[in-house]
Amino acid sequence: MRSLRLCFLCVFAFILGDLGDLSRGHPFYPRYPRPFFQGLNSYMPTSDFVIHDISVTNILLGEARLIRLVLPAAWGLARGLAPPDLHARHMRQGVPWLASGQAWYVLHHKPSRWAMELHIRVYPQQQPQPEGAETLTIAGHPAFLTWTTRRRGLLWKRHDVRFMTVSWYCPQTERQLVLEFSGWGPEEHFLAMREALSRVRCH
Repeated sequence: MRSLRLCFLCVFAFILGDLGDLSRGHPFYPRYPRPFFQGLNSYMPTSDFVIHDISVTNILLGEARLIRLVLPAAWGLARGLAPPDLHARHMRQGVPWLASGQAWYVLHHKPSRWAMELHIRVYPQQQPQPEGAETLTIAGHPAFLTWTTRRRGLLWKRHDVRFMTVSWYCPQTERQLVLEFSGWGPEEHFLAMREALSRVRCH
């Protein structure tokens, strides 16, 4: 009976957090002449970078746009191990945006086969500025970046994991966004992600 309940919960979570399939998107944002596809919509306007328009959906809230990431061409983006955890969405200028929730993705560097996790959190209210943060600009908004190291892994085989966290408030969509990159890959991979933040779009 316990295993049956566990199977039911796994299937239910998959249905609620379905991300859809990878499919080709459209190079206009946020106005789309055709429906915004569920999941990850990737297209490559040049050979230097790839645009990933990300949306999330479940059967209770429907579909909501999350964010646009623009990554170097050597980096791929895939769904994370856990389904998105969605709490609320709201309409702004006729567009449904995720207003509260979180989602996980995997960034993988194809030439070196290194990977890092991307954890995206969204809040409906502006959050306090982190102490000692580095300041930068994302999509025209003031943003704050911090670096931390935490111990992860099994008790007998723990290792240091680097975290790069950037947060900002988007008044156009009335959302606080937090992007957390983590992994134990080379420092240059994190610096590549930091540089890619200048192309992120949240509205």
